[in-house]
Amino acid sequence: MWKGCSRLKFDGVTVGSSSVFGGQECTRKFIGTVNAVMQQHRCIVVDELVIRFGFDSRLVDHVNTWIKFAVLSNTKSLGLDLAPEIFRGRTVRYKFPVELLDDGSMFRLRHLRLSFSSFELPPQFSGFPNLRTLDLHMLRVTRKDLQDMLSSCVNLEWLSMIRCHLNDELTVARPLSKLLYLSVAHCKITKIVLNAVKLETFMFYGRLYPIDLGRAPELKHVFLDLYSYVTLEHALTVLPKVISSVQDLALRAIFPLKTPLLVETPCKFSQLKYLNLRLILKDEEAGNILSLASFLGAAPYVEKLEMHFSIFDFPHKASKPIKSLPRCPHNYLKNLHITGFSGTTGQLEFLVHTVENAPVLKMLTIKGADLTGRDLDHIGKRFFLSHFKELEREYLCGIISPNAEVRII
Repeated sequence: MWKGCSRLKFDGVTVGSSSVFGGQECTRKFIGTVNAVMQQHRCIVVDELVIRFGFDSRLVDHVNTWIKFAVLSNTKSLGLDLAPEIFRGRTVRYKFPVELLDDGSMFRLRHLRLSFSSFELPPQFSGFPNLRTLDLHMLRVTRKDLQDMLSSCVNLEWLSMIRCHLNDELTVARPLSKLLYLSVAHCKITKIVLNAVKLETFMFYGRLYPIDLGRAPELKHVFLDLYSYVTLEHALTVLPKVISSVQDLALRAIFPLKTPLLVETPCKFSQLKYLNLRLILKDEEAGNILSLASFLGAAPYVEKLEMHFSIFDFPHKASKPIKSLPRCPHNYLKNLHITGFSGTTGQLEFLVHTVENAPVLKMLTIKGADLTGRDLDHIGKRFFLSHFKELEREYLCGIISPNAEVRII
């Protein structure tokens, strides 16, 4: 019965090795197994073909043969995960043979994954007109070839690029009018310009560089993990323009905070309902945490805020005065969740400012941490609870909404 299976996935680990790099004997066994199965599937439609194995130069002709098999089998989903070996100090990669794909196979292809390969378009490239998902991982490709490839994918709905280094900008001239999901992770690209009017989800990991998604009125879900410095002013002036329609935003970044002041900007996240901030702060900036309240001022309709702290500072001593900012009502904020809370002065100032400006707050959740921001053990939780109750009586009593439930975890 298995001979009639229309989905074939060959993984070097499951074929006969504890690693995708299993030596000559494992390579011979893998090649023999794949060839034997494909021989049994001749003249049978194979909807999906996936090859995952440690690549070396001995596999070139075999992989090309397997690509030909996919063409003859009317394959709609093709995945190649060929992690290369290091050969005499340089990486040997498999060059994906686009020239082996005829017009029929390009027209049929719906899903394509290329991992640890190189890619070069032939002169008469007709494109992938019906491709729905494209997953590129460690792909070696020129700027022009990648741009031409993406421009040919007029029905593309899902695109992921991981560690695809162009060291240049990526500009897709033709609109990707059906693209719903875009993920760009750890790619050395200087700029991205594309037109994705239907885009709903955008995921980005890496150093911040100019990104133009065109007019994306349906963009609702955005996750940004930036490992470069981002000023508060930049985040509150540029991001609302690029992702103006976002409804839930998760932002992780290194934030230098200069002074505990509200940053006023005419740019607003006018549709943002859920905001998740995980900001890396230097220890010397612990006293300026209050300025992060500027995010709430730029998101007037936010209903849930999650703030994740990781900073070293000593707990605030009750009865000592704290800084405050002008009133800025957050009339829609119902849920405030703070983790990494060690009771520092800056954290307390942010907490007090937020709750006193949230008249409809329903839930306040505080997860305690030690001086270094790490989770507390059982004994630490007892001391933290006692300290927080003291801060609550001193600073929160009378200003927090009477309908709010306070949870300490």
